[in-house]
Amino acid sequence: MPRHLAIASLLLSLLAAPAPARAEERTAAPAVAPAPVVTAVVEQSRLRIPATFVGSAEPRFSAAVAAEVDGLVEELRTRKGARVAKGEVLARLRSYPTELQLEEARAALAEVQARLAKAEADLQRARALFTDKFISAEELQGRQTEHDALEQAVRRQSATVKVLVDRLSRMAIRAPFAGQVVLEATEVGQWLAEGDKVLELADLSLVKVMVPVPERFLPRLAAKAPAEVTFDALPGAVFNGTLTAIVPRGDPAARTFPVEVSVVNPRGEVLAGMLARVTFRAGQEEEQLLIPKDAFVPHADGGGHVVVVRDEKAVIVPVQVMAAAERHFAVRPIEGELAAGERVVTRGNERLRAGQPLREAAAGSGGGVPP
Repeated sequence: MPRHLAIASLLLSLLAAPAPARAEERTAAPAVAPAPVVTAVVEQSRLRIPATFVGSAEPRFSAAVAAEVDGLVEELRTRKGARVAKGEVLARLRSYPTELQLEEARAALAEVQARLAKAEADLQRARALFTDKFISAEELQGRQTEHDALEQAVRRQSATVKVLVDRLSRMAIRAPFAGQVVLEATEVGQWLAEGDKVLELADLSLVKVMVPVPERFLPRLAAKAPAEVTFDALPGAVFNGTLTAIVPRGDPAARTFPVEVSVVNPRGEVLAGMLARVTFRAGQEEEQLLIPKDAFVPHADGGGHVVVVRDEKAVIVPVQVMAAAERHFAVRPIEGELAAGERVVTRGNERLRAGQPLREAAAGSGGGVPP
């Protein structure tokens, strides 16, 4: 065979031969080792599940303080956000013209009163003279008529004085109740007609939280039922509230009824319009599934899940926390199943995946860490 043909045949045989196996391929891949976990048993117990509803805070009282008489705003004593006491002067209207009218009316009253006093004396003398037959009945009647006319004039002038005194007092606009100014509706120098708004006042010493409650929950509520109230703007603060009213007119579309919960607010922390969460602990006890709090794996969106051990493998079950009971959560499965007696992972559950093999490191009923 020619030499070049022999070399070509050798190259073809080398190319056709199988390649030697790599070292990692010669070694079989090891099986995934089970993850060591600590588990606890799902329990069942009868609990009264609280219900939480979202509403908003409203002032105990809220009123538009208006001018009772017309006049020019001469002084504005308070501004938005200021706290005022009941009866405190909030604003004053220009009163000088009314003061002059009152002075004139009082002078006129004094003059008429003096004339009435003289008429009374004249009438007494006329009666004596008539008794002694020194004057006629017609002359006595004239004295009486003059006296009665002056009495009427005194009453009219006294009424005029009272009207001006009342008008003068109303030119000082006062707070009808203690509260805070939430709106200014006028300024110094503005002319106000009778009934024009001066400002708005709100009493926040006690706030009313209005929450829409589904109609199916109403039978569980009773008058003066206690409630826990929290506000998103006041983290960590829990207020004790009392149910004060169930408005008997609901939303026909949503089938909810407004429920009023009163909350004492002595330090004024709660402001009108704050988002409130009202929790009622009412109703009958019901069977609930209980898991140790360590078994709940929270999600960033507010939800969470538990890891159930089935056939020594991890099963992810999303759950909703219904209530907290000491060291346990009462939960309800959102997807899948969860039953009393099953075991859930309490330690090592944060990074487990569905189907991952598990190994019990130390079993426990309360999810405690073994020594």
